[in-house]
Amino acid sequence: MGYFPKKEYLIKYNLHNQYWPLIQALKKGDIANYLHHLHVYIDYFKGKYNVLLLRDRGIVLAWRCLIRRLYTIRKSTQATPFLTFNECVKAFNFAERTNRFTIPEIECMLVSLVSQGYIRGYLHHQKQRLVLSKVNPFPPISKVRLYREKYNESLMTEYMEKEYPPIPEEIQMLIEEEE
Repeated sequence: MGYFPKKEYLIKYNLHNQYWPLIQALKKGDIANYLHHLHVYIDYFKGKYNVLLLRDRGIVLAWRCLIRRLYTIRKSTQATPFLTFNECVKAFNFAERTNRFTIPEIECMLVSLVSQGYIRGYLHHQKQRLVLSKVNPFPPISKVRLYREKYNESLMTEYMEKEYPPIPEEIQMLIEEEE
């Protein structure tokens, strides 16, 4: 992950129309165009069994690229580079062409990006800032390790049995009918 195919190869293998606009939108952090193009070619991507990968992993990369672009535009001579949560909210609303993002949502997205290693830095909750590393705050995507969360199923089952009452029979029957 982190390496994009060259345009010539996409053209050669007749994949240009499907993938090139996605790559361009992703690199710019243009969330609206990324999601729009994904929607336009949804049947194609479903047929290739990569729609979930493009939707779930791709959108996270678009977030990262958007934050990087905001950082580049706003970059100044400050001793410690940072972005305010409000700046990030404005950037995300602009990139998605909506006004749906709030500070708590953006904070969650930033926590996700930092914890996954896409951004080097930390969140200062009191000052509502993303404080970025002075050295390489945006490591190459190809160098970011992907983690798969593993859960202890027996502990989860035990917890669910203790904490949550059993599903009523009539609801359980409805669930089984749908399956």
